[in-house]
Amino acid sequence: MKRLALFVCSLVLTVLCLPFWVSVAQAHDPVVVRAAAQLITQPIAQPAVQHTTRPAIRLVQNTSEPQRLSVGTKEIFPFVFLENKTPYGYSIELWEEIASDLNIQTEWVRYQSVADMLSGLSEGEVDAAIAGISITAEREAKGFDFSYPFFRSGLQLMTQATAANPVQSLLSRFFSWTVWRPLLLVFATSTVVGAAIWLFEHQHNEHFSQNPVYGIGQGLWFAIVTLGTFGYGDVTPVKLPGRIIACVWMGVSFFIVSYFIASLTVDQLAASSLTFEDLRGAPVGVIDNTTSETYVRSQPVDLSEHQDFDSVVEALERGEVEAVVHDYPTLRYLANRNPKKFSLAADALTREDYGIAFTENSNDALELVNQEILALQERGYLRQLKEKWFGSDELI
Repeated sequence: MKRLALFVCSLVLTVLCLPFWVSVAQAHDPVVVRAAAQLITQPIAQPAVQHTTRPAIRLVQNTSEPQRLSVGTKEIFPFVFLENKTPYGYSIELWEEIASDLNIQTEWVRYQSVADMLSGLSEGEVDAAIAGISITAEREAKGFDFSYPFFRSGLQLMTQATAANPVQSLLSRFFSWTVWRPLLLVFATSTVVGAAIWLFEHQHNEHFSQNPVYGIGQGLWFAIVTLGTFGYGDVTPVKLPGRIIACVWMGVSFFIVSYFIASLTVDQLAASSLTFEDLRGAPVGVIDNTTSETYVRSQPVDLSEHQDFDSVVEALERGEVEAVVHDYPTLRYLANRNPKKFSLAADALTREDYGIAFTENSNDALELVNQEILALQERGYLRQLKEKWFGSDELI
């Protein structure tokens, strides 16, 4: 204890006397004093944290020497297919066209998910990434840069296709309010017109009974056959008020028939107009760490997360989920090839753009790729590519 007390006293005395010794030494050698003061007052430098980053991509235009790039990709129909040794698909063809113009030799690196692919890009495993990567503010904030959009996409709902049972379909339509509403409208308006015709004609026209029940029934028949334009002229009004009502009714009948047909058409399209309100509380499948997961979390449904596209489609086929939310082009590609199993619901839920992903230190490469995308668009290559993989119809 005595030694410890002596050490503490010595330390305190040294600190208290330090200004005195500095002032004495400053008169003799100011340089030494300043050096000593810096050593005393300067904080201890912490060793720099070393990050393993890939060097910035350097691409040169119009070079005869091949330039090698590692490009990450993942399977997403029909943009990337990985079933063969060499990848193929919409995005692969686009990159190969860009690589041909820039004299790039591509080494493809395959990933299981978009999250893994972007993580590999961030960690320097690859120089760029292409598949069906949505350009989002969140990904930009995480240090990724994207090329100009090369495809307009969006999220979509897909459900199982309903079984085509003729008897069940007929019964369900017969008891549908969508069918009965226009029928009731036709009956009500025809009754009003028939009653008006009888009121003006029953005293002068032998075709209309004096009895109100029979007479209005005859007027109803006249209104219906006039509405359907299949009357034979056996019953016609003879007085001016009756003829005016008949002429007006003929004009109005065109609108009533149009409404009736439109109502039936809407009923046929109702199955493809499914919304999240219709699915309230039902399980809806998405893929982990995708824009579809972020979107569905804000909807009134039970989120069902899956690892990949195959597993979420299998869940839909088994009935474990009521619907799937994923990128519209992929779901359309699948539904077009399996129309008896899947159907798309309503319009696209969002609008998203696909781009080629780079890291933030790849400005030179990004600029050259952007120039190539613009050039390919100007000469119609992107339109030809879309027609090849999706047909001539516009997707979104």
